[in-house]
Amino acid sequence: MLKTFIANLVGKYMSKKLNDSIIKEEDISELLKQIRINLLDADVNFLVVKDFLKSIRAKSIGQYVETNSDPQQFILSIIKNELIRILGGSQKRIISDKKSIKVMLVGLQGSGKTTTCGKLAYFWKNKFNRKPLLVALDIYRPAAIDQLKTLSEQASVNIFQKENLNPVDVAKESLEFANGNNDFIIFDTAGRLQTNETLMEELVNIKKTVSPDEILLVVDSMSGQDMINVAKEFNDRLHLTGFIITKMDSDARAGVALSLTNLLNVPIKYIGEGEKLSDLNEFFPDRMANRILGLGDIVTLAEKAKEVVDEKSIKKTLIKMLSGKMDFEDLLILTKQVNKMGSFGSIIKMLPNASKLLGDNDVEGLENKIKIWTTLFSSMTLKERKNPHLFKKQVTRRERVIKGSGRKPDEFNKLYNTWEKMKVQIREVGNRLKKGINPFESFI
Repeated sequence: MLKTFIANLVGKYMSKKLNDSIIKEEDISELLKQIRINLLDADVNFLVVKDFLKSIRAKSIGQYVETNSDPQQFILSIIKNELIRILGGSQKRIISDKKSIKVMLVGLQGSGKTTTCGKLAYFWKNKFNRKPLLVALDIYRPAAIDQLKTLSEQASVNIFQKENLNPVDVAKESLEFANGNNDFIIFDTAGRLQTNETLMEELVNIKKTVSPDEILLVVDSMSGQDMINVAKEFNDRLHLTGFIITKMDSDARAGVALSLTNLLNVPIKYIGEGEKLSDLNEFFPDRMANRILGLGDIVTLAEKAKEVVDEKSIKKTLIKMLSGKMDFEDLLILTKQVNKMGSFGSIIKMLPNASKLLGDNDVEGLENKIKIWTTLFSSMTLKERKNPHLFKKQVTRRERVIKGSGRKPDEFNKLYNTWEKMKVQIREVGNRLKKGINPFESFI
């Protein structure tokens, strides 16, 4: 979201010792200026930025910081609390203990609304053991119903459609169909390139007909400032209960999306962080504040790992890797397990100080590299994956893998060289752990 994590800015501009242990305007003026530049560059609304900085200034200036306390941590704590406030304060969940829940998804065309319907169905089916029903109300966009059908098959949930009826009647009939069979009903309404009276009237009539428990506006994180006016119009007509922000795994500035809660007093309830059905997460203001600061989101990462990772397999692999015996088979197992957790971009952003971990590599470049590795691995025999040194002893093996995978010789060479370096680095991590030394202290 930001070019520079706020924690890094605090470290840079709050490094001088305070006079008399009192925070003065001159101590934080340059820091606040840099934060302002970063937030505006990330497309955070001007009024939100102004309120944010005003509050930090009011809670910082004149405050006494004890001699044995760190001024940087003091300021960082204030900033984090203000970020949490702007992002909604606390998590606002869909009430899960109701016998039947009806959710209406609305939004502009291209926001990822239909895909999000599938993700939401998958989420509630697997997390709350619900029986979702996807209701196809977008009769205008070509292939919209076909897309929803495909998603219903992938998520193994029911779908209700009637192409010859208007959306209001389809919505009404879907309730009769769901009665006793489905307890989590998702209405995929039609999107438009821009809001218009006809669309709004149709949505209002659907709302009157089905009385949804939730009306969620799906917002593309790459939206510009105009999205604020669009969201306001949806809210004025429908009284939104929440937002779902999509494409949060991308390098989008995302500032507008994260400004909406503060401006409209409507909470963000979910964020989409990848293309898979499993790439939908509940929104926690404190966890997002940590990401913006650069402190990562280890809690969400651990939760995702617990849900999808084969603990026995990954534990065995990591022990072997830390002992310095990592082979290509271990790398393949590791990449498969990580892949289950979502896109590489979303995982990286959950790690503390991701910019240091990434170095000069961008997320997209790393994702492409892993895809190339997987393709090369698939052309190897198990014996070769377990004994990578065979490729040095027998050049014909390397030539066969390159030809079979359709990749280039230099890509194979880069994989081999990366493996050799990683093996040494991970063994060093294992050695530091044995000595009781934090192996990641240089990243903190």
